[in-house]
Amino acid sequence: MSNRLSVQAYLGAAWLFLILIPVQFYFAAAGSFSNLTYQPHLWLGLGLHALSVVLIVIALVGRLPRRALEWGVLQFVLIGIQVGLARLQFPGSTISAEPQFVRDLVSAIMVPIHNALGSGSGIIASLHGLNALAIAAAAVLTVRYGRTLLNAARTSTVGTSGAVKQSEGESVLAAKK
Repeated sequence: MSNRLSVQAYLGAAWLFLILIPVQFYFAAAGSFSNLTYQPHLWLGLGLHALSVVLIVIALVGRLPRRALEWGVLQFVLIGIQVGLARLQFPGSTISAEPQFVRDLVSAIMVPIHNALGSGSGIIASLHGLNALAIAAAAVLTVRYGRTLLNAARTSTVGTSGAVKQSEGESVLAAKK
């Protein structure tokens, strides 16, 4: 995969992630304020988790700078925290697609924590909303970084080391001949 194509794919995935965030907020509100279930919110959340893996894979396969990988990993971790916070409040709820070992793991870990915290588990699980804001912020910053990479690929100068240089002097992309 060429560097420019990698950057374009990374930026496309970052934009898709960012565009889906308000949809995810809508699905959460629809689950709260209507007769709809939380199933669309749940499935889109899992899709966003998978999309964060796509960002990581593009960064690795495309040999993008470490920062691109870090943004993908940050989103993956933040969404993992989201899942954990939701499971803390509802440890007995399962996802139809999850394997039995995941259900057993959740039961072994989250049920005792939920029971030990009692009514406090809901207070902690309420951090789900604040963490969603962190995910949205990370999505915006990932798009900004992806745009920086794309601009550097378009209007770059090749330094003596054969790397594209940004104004801060950070090596962004390996130059292709």
